[in-house]
Amino acid sequence: MTATTLVVGLGNPILGDDGVGWRVAERVQARLKDPDVDVLCLSLGGLSLMEHLAGYRRVLIVDAMTTGAPVGTLHRMSAQEMDELSIQHTASVHDLSLSAALTMGRELGLDLPDEIRVVGVEATPEFDFGERLSEAVDQAVPAASRAVLDWLGAVDCPARGVISESTRGR
Repeated sequence: MTATTLVVGLGNPILGDDGVGWRVAERVQARLKDPDVDVLCLSLGGLSLMEHLAGYRRVLIVDAMTTGAPVGTLHRMSAQEMDELSIQHTASVHDLSLSAALTMGRELGLDLPDEIRVVGVEATPEFDFGERLSEAVDQAVPAASRAVLDWLGAVDCPARGVISESTRGR
């Protein structure tokens, strides 16, 4: 591996809004020409996700979120802060949370990144089978993609906050 930065789109592209992480990652990859950045689309969190993070210096995860905010709202936060929220693929009743998996990986001596950020797109709590995103989530994809590209260009972006609420209803 030569890249030091990883962007991960999490989700399931055939479960409606749950596929937003993939959609954003694909859009970022199409615009990115930086050999220092790898982009992956993954469906699993916990231990499986942790294994993909090994060897990178910094990571940005894009996923659907359900926090109670209006659908289409964008959030950004550190990995430590996301444990407080309902992030779709970073925690599972069948696997370790990402936080627990990272702790275990570090205890086992894996080279895991110190900097892990999250861009979350507020989604509908229930997902329907299909590749279409809801209108509000689809309209949030360009802003989420810009947030990822901005982070890649400026490591000192704010650790947490709503990036944009103006993406809803356009």
